[in-house]
Amino acid sequence: MVIAGIDEAGYGPVLGPLAVACAAFQVPDPAPDSLDALPCLWQRLRRAVRPNRDRTGRRLHVNDSKLVYSPAAGLKELERSVLAFSSVVHGASPTLDQAIAAMAPDATAELAAHPWYAPQPDESFPIAQNAATVRIAANALRAEMDRCRCACVHLAARIVPERQLNRMFEATGNKASVLFSLAAGHLDTLLRTFADRGLVVFCDRQGGREHYGRLLRLMFEDWALRVDREIDGTSEYVLQRGGHAVRLVFMEKAEGRCMAVALASMAAKYLREALMRRFNAWWALHLPGIAPTAGYYTDGMRFLNDIQAKRLELGIPDGELVRSR
Repeated sequence: MVIAGIDEAGYGPVLGPLAVACAAFQVPDPAPDSLDALPCLWQRLRRAVRPNRDRTGRRLHVNDSKLVYSPAAGLKELERSVLAFSSVVHGASPTLDQAIAAMAPDATAELAAHPWYAPQPDESFPIAQNAATVRIAANALRAEMDRCRCACVHLAARIVPERQLNRMFEATGNKASVLFSLAAGHLDTLLRTFADRGLVVFCDRQGGREHYGRLLRLMFEDWALRVDREIDGTSEYVLQRGGHAVRLVFMEKAEGRCMAVALASMAAKYLREALMRRFNAWWALHLPGIAPTAGYYTDGMRFLNDIQAKRLELGIPDGELVRSR
């Protein structure tokens, strides 16, 4: 069976890209009738992965990105885990641009339209780790996956920078609908690739939405939809077609329930943080000494005030830099 997870990073800020990521694991177990009987990926990969920080540093920390990364803790653990998994799925990436191309190939052209996402001449990669540490972690992860017959078969992201995001907001008039459409793009890929393998997909709640049946029917009209549950912060559905059944689960705090969602959360967060480092480095070239920003509302507005004169001088319009929603 295949257990997949979808999560986002950067839904709330006024600056920077939105990233929605997806991870999927294949295990030899048959798909169970009950979600409570699903195999635990943390337990299955326990020799290489932990939901908590490993004091020895030998095992990868995989959990909700908010528990793995903070500005105070830095990027080190988040980067090691994400790049180790990416190396197993896609092969090693010597540069950030190559890592983005591996996990989010559709983003390359749009990112290139924003000069603040171009690499600086002195950019190092990995950012907070070293390549040897990532390589060792990836080798240990690969060996453990082989041992327990558990494979990470998919790790991908959609990265949407400001200009493209504003166009999507204008087209839909609804921020939550944009987020769902990006998640649905991942879901479409999962259905086309893994629907015949007992696929179960967990998603974190999308913009606070509780009911997804209507949207699922609109986006996947060639699948029959069964609504199993829409209560207590959890919504469960089954898509059926051609003898295949795919279970979809939208739930609060899905990162703590499903390791695939946790890894998706971390991949989305890592890619956004890496790009925000480029964003801040570019503005620091034009305004030396400016305090960096993570792009969230209060500090994002402070940053916009600090760069106002330079932004006018450079001729950067609002739609290229500032989210409209």
